[in-house]
Order: sequence, then structure tokens, then C-alpha cells
Amino acid sequence: SKKMSHTRKLLLCAACANELSKVGDGSLLRLKTGFVTTINNDIDVLISGVGTFQTAYHLTRALMECEYKMVLTAGIAGDYDPDRPLHQIFSVERSTFADCGFETADGQYQPIIGSKFLDDDTPQFQSGYIINSKADTLGLTLATANTVSRTCTEPINVKKILCRHPADLETMESAAFSYICAMQHVPYAEIRCTSNHIVPKKEEPWMIKEAVEVLGKAVEEAVKTIRFSES
Repeated sequence: SKKMSHTRKLLLCAACANELSKVGDGSLLRLKTGFVTTINNDIDVLISGVGTFQTAYHLTRALMECEYKMVLTAGIAGDYDPDRPLHQIFSVERSTFADCGFETADGQYQPIIGSKFLDDDTPQFQSGYIINSKADTLGLTLATANTVSRTCTEPINVKKILCRHPADLETMESAAFSYICAMQHVPYAEIRCTSNHIVPKKEEPWMIKEAVEVLGKAVEEAVKTIRFSES
């Protein structure tokens, strides 16, 4: 389909509607996955679905149908640092597909990025990472995010991932989101609020409700910052 002639200002994305439930009046909680909804006349909202495959389809489709000056993704994330308090906001600066690759006969792991199938400086990668040079414009703490198809809490497995891909956060969408925006040459930003430690302390529950509250305020601030920088 041809791109619409009008340029929208901002596309706000989240994997789940719940992640945007504390933005504004709470009505975004009712949004369905895969549909673009306009709010405040100049913001489109897309619930892109959990995981890289849903993100890949719904976000690419949205960017093909309409031109945006900016894409902002918001969501919760797991924290690899067991000693850092939860509910902190980060701006994702670097991301990679941390579990996309090959297991060798001796139990080692070879990421697809940096293998004979995909050079680790293939656009939009730099040494195996997608790097957002504009990540610091929101004035938030910068983070590296590992994007995984399967989250894990087993310390040995987590250690293996961090040996290959040192990171602050774990998500199920960041690298897909960054890759698509970078390939489409659309400026983008991603904010994440930590809801759980990757290796839980004892039977520590995920603190999603609290993370979503903090995230809602951060999204509203980020939208203001983006609007101010555009005006």
C-alpha cells in the first residue's frame, strides 16, 4: 500500500496495551493488538504485540502506511543487575538479538550476527549491536538491551547470555523495534521500566503494576520532550 500523503508527528508503541494503561486517562488499556489509533490529533498509538515476530509485522506495516517524524516505544523490562532497585526508567541505546543463532555440537553458541550468514556490521548493526545515537535526547539513563525469544531465570543460562552479550536489560522486542526503525530511517526512542530481576531473589514476584505506573509518567514526559524538541 502507498504511504499516506500526510505526515503524522509521533507513533507511540508498546507490546501490550497494559504497558500504556497509566498514560493519560487510562483509555489506552482498551487498545487491540495490531491496530493504529489516533489520540490528541497528532499521536498515533500502536500495540505491536509481544515478541519480535509480532513487532516485525505490525510496526513495519504501520511505517509503510504512514510517515512519522518519530517513533517512541515504551515497555517494561527485566534487569540483569540483581542489586539494582526495580522501577527505574532507561532509554535503550544499544540492542541485539541475544538468542538468535546456532548451538554447536559441543554445546557452544554462535550468534547469527557475526557468523558467515550475517556480518556483524551489516546495516543496521555496528559490531553486532543496533545503536541509537539519539537515545540520550530524552535525558534518561542509557541502557543496553538483550532481546530474547525465550526469557530465562536459570543463573547458568543467564551467565552464558551475558558472557556473549553484556547488557543491562532483557526484553522481547527492543532489537526488532530498533532494527525496523533504523532500516526505515525513522528517528526513534525506546524507554523501559524495570519490573523484575532476571535472576529472581528467592521467590521475588514481577512488580508489573508498579512498573507500569512509573512508565506512564515517563511516557508523558518523553512525549513532552519530543514535542518541545520538534517545535
